[in-house]
Amino acid sequence: MHTRIFGHRGAPCARPENTLAGFAYALDAGVEGLELDVLMTRDGVPVVTHNPTLWKDTTRTADGAWLQTDGPAIFDLTLQELRAYDVGGIRPGTDYALKFPDQVTVPKAQVPTLRAVLELVKAHPRQIDLLVELKHMPGAENQPEAEVFVTAVLAELRRAGLMATSYIHAFNWAILHVARQIAPELRRSYLSFERRDTRKGTLYSGSPWLAGLDVDRGPLPQVLHQDGAAAWSPHWSDVTAQHQALCDDLDLELLVWTVNEADQIRHWLDQGVSGLITDDPDLALALRQGEIAKDAVFS
Repeated sequence: MHTRIFGHRGAPCARPENTLAGFAYALDAGVEGLELDVLMTRDGVPVVTHNPTLWKDTTRTADGAWLQTDGPAIFDLTLQELRAYDVGGIRPGTDYALKFPDQVTVPKAQVPTLRAVLELVKAHPRQIDLLVELKHMPGAENQPEAEVFVTAVLAELRRAGLMATSYIHAFNWAILHVARQIAPELRRSYLSFERRDTRKGTLYSGSPWLAGLDVDRGPLPQVLHQDGAAAWSPHWSDVTAQHQALCDDLDLELLVWTVNEADQIRHWLDQGVSGLITDDPDLALALRQGEIAKDAVFS
């Protein structure tokens, strides 16, 4: 099977995450898909950014000063207010800067609207699959209602003519159930992160993230297939050979996240999963194309 490469939030190894520059870089590199995070402003505009609040490690004010603390919340800002912030770089000396030491700063980059990202994708000559992740927390108050959120995102996908090449992608499976009701034809990708030991995950019996789905009634791929999933998107460390075999039997796409190390990338390419979501599309594409020797050593 040909494993599709999805740029996770674009290409954070090279350009600021969830920015037009980052998505353009990933497209130029040759990815088949993009993964992007969507939140909503106070005036109802879907925008592409990950955290519910502006993050101090990647956000500066209009005068170039780094935020001293996280905030304000995206849902508390209008689009015009949000555009006053610069998200085109990483604060030096942070753990995040150490994670992406080669990321190039893009001065004055703004949080893009979902519409702007979709227009970028639509203008690209190749077909690009989109994993459109709606960031929505069960029980949280300072966020749009699920139906309002899903409706706004679907309107943008329809406007761009990209429904057929997109997935609604979410950890909060209530979002996916709302999407099924509004647009049953749209593919749904069920994100999960298994809770174990001290790891805070979304996948466990009785989890509020699962929208009442009983994950104990059978193997998870089977449960999701019965719920109408097009794809299961687990953290790579949660996937067993039995999981993959069952996904293959059920024709359920397996999209693993976030795979960044060369050995991990090689493993999942060899396994032939449906899709590999990565912060480093350059590396993943080179490995898939055989441009890097199997015995290459990475520092």
